[in-house]
Amino acid sequence: MNYLLLAIRHCVSHYRWSIIGSLICSLLVGVLWGANIGAVYPFAEVIFKGQSLHEWAETETNNCNEKIAEVEAEIADFDQKIAAAQDPAQISKLKASRDFAETELKSWESKLGNVNKSRPYIDAYAPHGPFNTLLALVAFLLVGTVLKGIFLSLSMMLVARATQLTTLDLKQQLFKKLLEVRLGKTHISTGDSTSRMNGDVASIGGSLEILFGKTVREPIKMVACLAGAAYINWRLLILSLLIAPAAAFVLYRLARTIKNLNLSQIMINARITGFFIQIMHGYYVVKAYGTEEYEQARFEEKSRQAYWEQVKIRFFNSMVRVNNEVLGLGMVCLSLIAGGYLVLNKETHIFGIPLADKPMELGSILAFYALLVGCTDPLRKLGDVFGAIQAGIASAELVYPLLQMEMPISDPKDPIPTASVGRDITLKDVEFCYIEDTPVLKKLNLTIAQGEAIAIVGPNGCGKSTIINLLMRFYDPDSGQVLLGGTDLRQFAQHDLRSKIALVTQSTVLFDESIRENIRYGNMDATDEEVLKAAKLAYVDQFVQTHMSDGYNTMCGDRGTSLSGGQRQRISIARALLRNPDIIIMDEATSQIDMDSERLIHESLKNCIVGRTAILITHRASTLKLASRIVVMNHGQIEATGTHEELILSSKTYRRLYVEDDSSSSDSLVEKKSAA
Repeated sequence: MNYLLLAIRHCVSHYRWSIIGSLICSLLVGVLWGANIGAVYPFAEVIFKGQSLHEWAETETNNCNEKIAEVEAEIADFDQKIAAAQDPAQISKLKASRDFAETELKSWESKLGNVNKSRPYIDAYAPHGPFNTLLALVAFLLVGTVLKGIFLSLSMMLVARATQLTTLDLKQQLFKKLLEVRLGKTHISTGDSTSRMNGDVASIGGSLEILFGKTVREPIKMVACLAGAAYINWRLLILSLLIAPAAAFVLYRLARTIKNLNLSQIMINARITGFFIQIMHGYYVVKAYGTEEYEQARFEEKSRQAYWEQVKIRFFNSMVRVNNEVLGLGMVCLSLIAGGYLVLNKETHIFGIPLADKPMELGSILAFYALLVGCTDPLRKLGDVFGAIQAGIASAELVYPLLQMEMPISDPKDPIPTASVGRDITLKDVEFCYIEDTPVLKKLNLTIAQGEAIAIVGPNGCGKSTIINLLMRFYDPDSGQVLLGGTDLRQFAQHDLRSKIALVTQSTVLFDESIRENIRYGNMDATDEEVLKAAKLAYVDQFVQTHMSDGYNTMCGDRGTSLSGGQRQRISIARALLRNPDIIIMDEATSQIDMDSERLIHESLKNCIVGRTAILITHRASTLKLASRIVVMNHGQIEATGTHEELILSSKTYRRLYVEDDSSSSDSLVEKKSAA
């Protein structure tokens, strides 16, 4: 609940006037709800007796005066008997009876005072005649209902505004946080991220809407009815509420169960979402290997788990509704028994316990029952929303810890500008592992001079891509330092550091935007002319002019699926060229480009890396020729460095990787691809 309170605090602090307006409207709804139900009294006491309000006021005044005179006479009689009595027990009993008579006298005097207060208004505004009075009461009910509907609509609209804006704020905060906390070793899956963003934030918003809507409005309606019932007979109301503690205890136990079930269901749905995303990304692999039935069975198993959790939640939610309806019915039944006894027998006591100051009239007891019945509708609606609030509490316990998570990769308080340092790169005694006690890099030392182009080769899992991750500061080393111009990367602002680097990977990422906008992603401020220039350098212009009907406005499709692998990589290279970086990193960047395009791109890369620090992770000998030095890695360490000719002689790993193809059209290093 503490986490949901944070969402409530945000909503109230940012959109307080909408909340205040909704509360005022809810209060008016409650008052009108109670007033409409309270109209039972004039119907029973005035209309059904063939009276007008003028006649009712006159009759009530006379009746009150008569009752006051009778009770005063009773009190005088009790005074005489007390004065004459000798037995202390009898005197005590007589005094108790006199005290109750005093209470009854005050009750009649209070009623007379209320009638006298209302008479000027009745004389001034009330219609004459029973039928006209009936028309006036019906008009009152109609106007009250219309006004209640207007205030209800206003309340719902204001609550919706505040809660939907809060939901929007939470989504923006969560999106920003997910862009930051997925760096480092946080292990937040795509399924969890999607579930938090869509289902959980929406669940919090739904809970807030219920909390500021029905959870405020319905209790106000219930309080209005209880206040009216207490005004009629507070003792009888307390008797009717004797069942409430037991119902509250059951509700508390159900709340804990429902919250735990909602947490379980959220986690299951997150796994289903992650599984679905994974299968959609690997769709063609599933089709190629014919594993549709296997994946269908796995999906059915996960879905069935979610189904059973949902069934349990529905069952316990229904128990909440049953509990509330039993509470409402129990209240009415207790009051029916007790109130019926009092009215039918003209009594004020049950088992010696005083339940009324004076014998209750038919109109009063009918209005009392109507007001208690009026409490049951809010109770029923509160039962319907109880589960949603518990779901919101469960969702908040998953969203807010994520929002409060410390940044795994953070900026320093006073970052050093990258413009003030050189571009030479040094890895000093770097150690790193993705999984504890499974090192990927072991005391690695490497220096790359400013303006130098080096190539890094090695077998799977040797740490090539890990070096790139550390240079981009997607991770920080477990020990050691990564230095730029002699300054630890952790001393720079991340945005500043990455603005000086362009990264092109084998797994090209394109967005479902136009080719032009995907290239512009390298420099969002670039003009169309600059985009075109980069496209021509990467030979994107070549296939755009010949194969794309909409030219640079052609949409790339989801994850670039409308383009070939080579076309995607050329767009990625154009994006990097547009960035005009100081450091360029190519991680198998030409692996999916045909030989003709590769030769053309290599010509542009030669120009691109001049004067820049370049790191090339590659398996192609043609790309190796761009490097002035080759670094061979194995088992997380540098095994050897040198030129191609030197490494053929000095490095067993390099010789094992290098196989010269007899075909003149293929000149490559055979290397198993690694995600290291």
